[in-house]
Amino acid sequence: MKNGRKGGGRVAGYLVVLPAVLLLGTGCTALRLERPALVRESDWLTEGDSPRRGHAVDVPLNPPLDLAWTYDAGGGFGPVSPLLLGESVLVATRHGEVHGIRVADGKKIGTQGVGEAVDGTPAVGHGLLYVPVAWGGKVLRALDLARPAEVWSLRKAPPIEAGVLLLGQTLFVADVEGTVWALDARTGETRWTRRLHETTGTRGGAAVLATPVATGSDPSDPAGRVVVVDEQGRVAALRPGDGTPVWTRHLGRPVEVTPTTDGATLFFATTRGRLLALEAATGQVRWTFAVPDTTVRLAAPALDGRDLAVGGSDGVLRLLDAATGQVRWTFAAPDAITAPPLLTRETIYVGTMGRMLYAVNRSDGMKTWEYRLEGRVKSAMAARDGLLVVLAEPHAVYAFVPHTGPPAGTR
Repeated sequence: MKNGRKGGGRVAGYLVVLPAVLLLGTGCTALRLERPALVRESDWLTEGDSPRRGHAVDVPLNPPLDLAWTYDAGGGFGPVSPLLLGESVLVATRHGEVHGIRVADGKKIGTQGVGEAVDGTPAVGHGLLYVPVAWGGKVLRALDLARPAEVWSLRKAPPIEAGVLLLGQTLFVADVEGTVWALDARTGETRWTRRLHETTGTRGGAAVLATPVATGSDPSDPAGRVVVVDEQGRVAALRPGDGTPVWTRHLGRPVEVTPTTDGATLFFATTRGRLLALEAATGQVRWTFAVPDTTVRLAAPALDGRDLAVGGSDGVLRLLDAATGQVRWTFAAPDAITAPPLLTRETIYVGTMGRMLYAVNRSDGMKTWEYRLEGRVKSAMAARDGLLVVLAEPHAVYAFVPHTGPPAGTR
């Protein structure tokens, strides 16, 4: 987690000098950076806030919260997370746009068209915004945030529906045919590719829907691995430098959501009610947690220390001991949970398909606050001290801030 500074999993290379996002001219098709601003270490620049995908912040973002503003993005969202960059929120849509929104008041400060739908979360680094695209001739675009320009793109490749992983100077993506790409983050030059099914010794490619995770801090870390899993549950831990497989494993169940890791253990949620913990060094199974109903689809998990939180289509949020897989407590919502929860220092926030946002006490699982939204929550959230950003159907962006007035009840 983080408190002004990033915690474990922070990648050198994210802290770069960037200007603020501005609208260029009178159009709505470009994001432009004009005034230099140092990126805050508290900014949320990638899915889950770090390459380990923890979905956790070490800040006291406790309820009740007040709604600061809402913004109409004009298009629906995939499982993407918003990004927090200086005084801007960046949100990608299935309408093929990235929106820049001003944190202070929720006003539009620019949009950038990327051609087709965005299902995977973009990432920021080196003054660029890396956007995966789910269809079309350009399936990955690196956009210059200092001027309205595309620096490079990945062409003649299958669509990319998962998010991107940035480690130092290398960008890692995986496409819908199961190929893993390592690209130079500044130029887009291909460094290596690896077909996942060939790496795991199985037949037939399958889509990668889960964003790759990293167990090390950068490609030079001797213990670091880039871990990729396809929708059939085939996992490969690859050396970042050359794509050599360190180990592979077949989980035997579909995986459609992004795993999380603390560097030593990897946690995978499946569509058949199972959560598996694997040793990051060897791929050996440490423990398995099984929901009795095998039709339950588990959402992407969130992790901080020994707290592992995961929701499910049965509407239950579970907090497990990450070391043992034992359930500490459960919170039952009346509707399905399909997006990862977000952990703060004392509170866990979770959205549901019943258009509700809940705050749950991290120590005992008791509900402490709720807020009715205008649509369902299927996307990840982002937060930093004093700000929580939530995406909800059909195309609404919500910004919540701590309540500062007289005591307020729940809505």
